[in-house]
Amino acid sequence: MTGNRSAIEMKQLMEHHKFIVNTDRKSLHCQIKTLVQRAQAVASKELEKRRAALKHLLDSEDTAYMEEYANKIKSQSAENIKQRQVTMQKIKDENAKKEHQLLKAKRIQQYMNSCYEIREALRHQEMQNVKECQLEQILEKQHAFRRQQEEDKFWLKVEQKNEEAAMGRLQEEERLKKLLVQHTSAMLKIQVNELEKKKEEQRQQKLEEKQKIRDHLEELRLEEFDSKHGGKSSKVLEYRKELSEMMAQKQIQREKEQAELVEYQRKTVNELSRIETQEAHAILEKKKALHKATIDYIQYVKRMRKLELQQQRMYDERIEDFHRLEICTKTNMQREKERKTSLAEKCYAELQQQICEQRERRLREEAEQRECKILENRFARTEISRKEILDQRRKNREDLDKQITEIRRIRQEEAAKFVCELTKATNDVEFCTQLAKEYLRDGIDYLEPHANWRLISDPMKPCVSYPRPRQVIKHERKEDKKALKPEENLTMSAYANNFCDGRGDEGAKKLNNIVL
Repeated sequence: MTGNRSAIEMKQLMEHHKFIVNTDRKSLHCQIKTLVQRAQAVASKELEKRRAALKHLLDSEDTAYMEEYANKIKSQSAENIKQRQVTMQKIKDENAKKEHQLLKAKRIQQYMNSCYEIREALRHQEMQNVKECQLEQILEKQHAFRRQQEEDKFWLKVEQKNEEAAMGRLQEEERLKKLLVQHTSAMLKIQVNELEKKKEEQRQQKLEEKQKIRDHLEELRLEEFDSKHGGKSSKVLEYRKELSEMMAQKQIQREKEQAELVEYQRKTVNELSRIETQEAHAILEKKKALHKATIDYIQYVKRMRKLELQQQRMYDERIEDFHRLEICTKTNMQREKERKTSLAEKCYAELQQQICEQRERRLREEAEQRECKILENRFARTEISRKEILDQRRKNREDLDKQITEIRRIRQEEAAKFVCELTKATNDVEFCTQLAKEYLRDGIDYLEPHANWRLISDPMKPCVSYPRPRQVIKHERKEDKKALKPEENLTMSAYANNFCDGRGDEGAKKLNNIVL
């Protein structure tokens, strides 16, 4: 019983301990959850505060940016108005200057047309120029004819020298041939003399041998006579035997020498015939080689003349192509000039309309101000000092000098590039062909305009010079100089952006600033 009770108590204690542990854990979890929620709430509040601060900062920056942008737009519009005023003044001054120059030229032309002496002097000068040109052409033709004659004489001398050299070679060959024949005949004579000497020696030897044989026969006859009368001895028989052997050996040696002599004569004749054949063959080969060399030289001269004619023809064709391209270029430039003239007329008409509308608007506003008794504030803008004006002029002058220097550099580079390409196209056929293919591929039927051909027109001008009546100019000078609004001058700037030279590059835009 005691053991069961202790076990039950132990079990109850364990359950109680477990209950306490679980309760503490749940309480701890609740506390942690509460703290986490509180931290999240604090973090969300801080985040909202930071969001509000950032929103306020962005709003203030946007406001400052808008104010700065508005100020910049105002200053830019004021600057544009000033530039347009300066441009209008320059255009008026330029038009007045051009009208003055035109009037001066017309007066000079009228005076020249009305003066008989000037017309006669000009006609005489023109006739002198024509005569000088004709004289230069005649001299050029004479020089060309003389050069052609000199070339013909030179080639004739070359042919004569070649013929003389060929004749000299033939004479030298004939002389060598004669020397060879003489040498051969001399050798043959020497050999014939040697053969005759050998024959004479052989004949003498034969006579001597015959004499010896006669002596031997006489001795034999005497021996026979002695034998008939006195009998034969052993010595006589041995002597006879030796004599017969000696005669047989001499006969064999003589036959051998005759065979050697015949063989030597045959070899000598064969060698002489072979030498003559070789010499004849060598002479024939030399003649063939000389004939072939002469034919080759004549063909070479013909090929060189043909090549020279082809080069001259190619040069003439190239000059004709350049002339045709120049005509096409001038035609296209004339069309472009006519198009720009029509565009300038439209531009001028629109500018006149805008000026009239601006003048009417200004007069209407002045009338309204006079009616409303509103005083115009002439001191709204800050006063510009003379130092600022001089600084601005100096700055404009420096900018103009820089632009002029840059334009000169660009012109020099373009001129050098044009001369280089023209020289290369003149000398290099492949480059000329490639350049023609590029023009055909791009659809261009004329060459790139030269710097001296360029039509200069200012892209910054609202219009080009156009002759107007004097009354309109005087009336405009009396009016107050007030610029157009940017909205009213948009069409004019659109027209002005189309003004460029024959190539349409950026260099022309820099170049046209000089005109202003």
